[in-house]
Amino acid sequence: MRVIIIGGGVAGIATAYYMQQLGADVTVLERSHGVGLETSFGNGGGLTASVVEPWNEPGIHKVLLRSLGRKDSPILLRATAIPGMLSWGIRFLRESRRNAFLENIRRNSVLARYSLALMEQIREETGIEYRLSDAGTLLVFRDQASLDGHAAHAGFLGEECGVEYKVLDRSDLIAFEPSLLAVQDKLEGGIHFSADETGDCHIFCRNLAEILENRNVRFRYGVNVVKIIQRGALFEVELSGGETLKADTVVVAAGACSPRLVRTLGIRVPVYPVKGYSLTIPMEGWGNRPRHLVGDMTLHAVANPLGGAVLRVAGTAEFTGFDKTIPAERVANLVRLVEAIFPEFAEIMDRDSLNPWAGLRPMSSDGVPILGKTPIKGLYLNTGHGHLGWTMAAASGRVLADTITGQTPEVNMNPYSIDRF
Repeated sequence: MRVIIIGGGVAGIATAYYMQQLGADVTVLERSHGVGLETSFGNGGGLTASVVEPWNEPGIHKVLLRSLGRKDSPILLRATAIPGMLSWGIRFLRESRRNAFLENIRRNSVLARYSLALMEQIREETGIEYRLSDAGTLLVFRDQASLDGHAAHAGFLGEECGVEYKVLDRSDLIAFEPSLLAVQDKLEGGIHFSADETGDCHIFCRNLAEILENRNVRFRYGVNVVKIIQRGALFEVELSGGETLKADTVVVAAGACSPRLVRTLGIRVPVYPVKGYSLTIPMEGWGNRPRHLVGDMTLHAVANPLGGAVLRVAGTAEFTGFDKTIPAERVANLVRLVEAIFPEFAEIMDRDSLNPWAGLRPMSSDGVPILGKTPIKGLYLNTGHGHLGWTMAAASGRVLADTITGQTPEVNMNPYSIDRF
């Protein structure tokens, strides 16, 4: 079986890994000069199988309306983006109804927990390194009402999804994560999700691609796919330089660009780019470094000590189309988040080495990935993960590879099928 995978981010790399294991002849096409250099490059770094809520939670319409014109808003809707996201946005808002929201959490949880189990298998099989930590996710709260509300939600996750968690009061929180000592008077408590992991997604992609190259998987870099053409039982993938590649099977794992690639084949994929920002800051000179991925639920910020070497800070979601520029005010906003969570580090960090990044998360209109078959035989999708691409990559690649090769996936594929739209 000749398989072309379009996209060299973590979704495409994971798919290539499992397709190669199952005996396929695999070629990965990537428009950048290497793997994991776009949305997989600077994400928050959390494999958060316990924190899988879609962003279209109940009341999101009010949040978006309040964000208009506010450049410091953690979730920002730019007015210029509205015309291009109307049909997607209507579905996005419809899926924010409570029952739909809770069902989508269940769907994401199934895939995410399976993914973390597979990540352990990948480590055992390959010995891959990617700044792994299994310390879990620590959510912190600055008011009691928010802590109580999230504790109740954690109870739902425990009952419905089997998530393990522990609620911490202020004193227990500081003992558990001493790096928060400087802001202890501003915190009410926290919730620890012990099953979560963290790791550098880009390093994972790079190292797994090297392993796959040694197993005869071909990687083509700097190539742009212009068109996918169906020729009977075969596909022709036309590249921008005029070259055409042939395959029995094509997997589109091109993130937010996936809809464009299949639109000419009559397939509509409800995925919209949601821009995210991060800073990656060296932690030299900081003695009291955090041990956990810390999510400040009041500030809507995540701070992740990747490998104990750098602090990855992420804290915004922006609806602005395919614009990947990094405005100075967004960098300043992330710096303020560091100051609010870790003021001691903010005093000594090298502000000339912030390494700002922006990427376009591929967000499906219901917040659940789009995986599996399309109406065209031999054409498959692996996209729509939003902010959970790193978390769900291994499971997405595995269930897709199982589907393509006629095996029965470990999870029911129906909730992730494009047919649901």
